[in-house]
Amino acid sequence: MDNLRLLFGTPILQTSAAVHPRILEFVKSQKFTNHGNGYMTAENFLEYSEMQSVKNYITQKVKEYLYGDCGISREIIPELVTSWVNLHKKGDWGQQHSHYNSVVSGVWYLETTPESGEFIIHPDNKLFGNLLDLPRRVYNEFNGDQYAFTPQNGDLLIFPSTMKHSVTSNNSDKERLSLAFNYMVRGNVISGKGTKVKL
Repeated sequence: MDNLRLLFGTPILQTSAAVHPRILEFVKSQKFTNHGNGYMTAENFLEYSEMQSVKNYITQKVKEYLYGDCGISREIIPELVTSWVNLHKKGDWGQQHSHYNSVVSGVWYLETTPESGEFIIHPDNKLFGNLLDLPRRVYNEFNGDQYAFTPQNGDLLIFPSTMKHSVTSNNSDKERLSLAFNYMVRGNVISGKGTKVKL
């Protein structure tokens, strides 16, 4: 009997956290700097006292993701290293990228509309290698070259920092606001070469 297995998938946690009006007001009061295709606040945004409850909630979700979904030992402790808010006006977008110097990353959508753009996931490898792009009869989880989320207010995505992703252009007259974050881990780990390392 045939048994088709989907192995070595990328775990992406999609959940939701309501955006309190007080939090949204605080976010909108911040200074945003233009970086070419959008705007962002200074880093370490979740370290503000006004964001403490949000930081606690996200950290708890990161722990659930690591310990529950990914099956990682509870001896490994996630630690927030960077966080910032992105602001995309009409026409702004986010280029394809991954996050360095972290293990777990994520984004929390504070204010968005269906026309504000999609969050796109890009796999590292195509089904039969990166040299050939075979025509598809049907599009599925094996042969796809990207996956798109259309975020709603309060959507929270948590994923490995190595996952390549991008954000399509904001086609709405309303600004898109999202909070991005990165976590490193602390504890005894094993490097890719089999060496034990204490982080």
